[in-house]
Amino acid sequence: MSYYGGNFWRARWSTWRDARAGRTAQANGRWGFLRPPGERGPVLWLQTYADAEELQLALELVRAITDKRRDLRVALTFEKEPENLAQMAAGIPRLGLGFGPCDHPAALRRSLERLRPLRAMTVGGRVRPGWRQQLSRSGVSALAVASEPEAAPPASAGAAPWEAVYPRSRGQWQRWQAQGLGGTRLQEPVDFASLITIAQVEPNFRSLALGSRSEALFWVTGVEARDLPAWMEAWQSWPQHREALLFLESRASLGSLPTLSNWDRSPLAPGSILWVDSPRWRPALAAAATAIHAEELSPALTWQLFAGGRPCSVAPTLELELPTTTDLTSVLARPADRAGVFAHWMAMWQDAHQARERGDALRRLFWQVRRDAGERLPELLQRVFDW
Repeated sequence: MSYYGGNFWRARWSTWRDARAGRTAQANGRWGFLRPPGERGPVLWLQTYADAEELQLALELVRAITDKRRDLRVALTFEKEPENLAQMAAGIPRLGLGFGPCDHPAALRRSLERLRPLRAMTVGGRVRPGWRQQLSRSGVSALAVASEPEAAPPASAGAAPWEAVYPRSRGQWQRWQAQGLGGTRLQEPVDFASLITIAQVEPNFRSLALGSRSEALFWVTGVEARDLPAWMEAWQSWPQHREALLFLESRASLGSLPTLSNWDRSPLAPGSILWVDSPRWRPALAAAATAIHAEELSPALTWQLFAGGRPCSVAPTLELELPTTTDLTSVLARPADRAGVFAHWMAMWQDAHQARERGDALRRLFWQVRRDAGERLPELLQRVFDW
């Protein structure tokens, strides 16, 4: 990813490299050469960063905002373009998409001069200090949704530009409060990512993968690519592996692993290992798995796992960022190592009643958070409508 911090020379160097490689849109966007969408009407500048899941959330919020406020144009900027961006943004009116500026004052001032936004908004990521400072100097109020506060506490965090901040978790709420934001500007935690989780899935993945066999199906997500060989070796050493299937999800694969997207939908051989090469498989796996283990979690992945209603375990050092204070100690296992993961899987496989109780508890939490987000979204949309 090209440089998006505030260092002038690093940003210039990245721009030169982009220009040489033909990435002119990114080179121009980095220095604030932005254009508002066509037509007329006030502009909302919505800034996202490099995470595809957060960009998806931002687009769904834009979809709801433009339906509520039909005169509003939205300039949505990002730092990394996903391959399916056009599909993600399909059908959203009055939307302009493009690479955003780096955090250098000159680039940000140019962005504000060219967009002249009515308001600004950030979704996900961590608030950049230059962005906040230039908004304050320009008198442009801002909203933050699911964004972390600045790494270093600013001199006056509670001052402009913040009109309202919507933290996605209790921990994020506390971090904003620790930087001096409070009162009516700091909203109660709400995770709007739960609203775009696929919660109803046709239960045919399991029957396709296993055929008529009654074997187990396990899924491990968030695996570092360097750890794939260790997972494969541990799996093949597990006595029960010939009665089950294993799906490993990581950002990169080994050449020896078959890819799930290349699967021909015929029943898989017992003991098979497949690499999950795309997030699009997550809803089906979450609903079909006998048990699931997560080495890493994002908000979107957390709710997808919980919505599946299957027993889950997570790495012992993983900290869940939830908008509630619900204690999951009794239903969310934390195995110390891979042997512990297999032992947990065996327990869930042999005790269907306990597996169902644990999965149901996670699913109930998902629906609780989703209902709360559904009740809070009109509040956010009304705020936009009142501008």
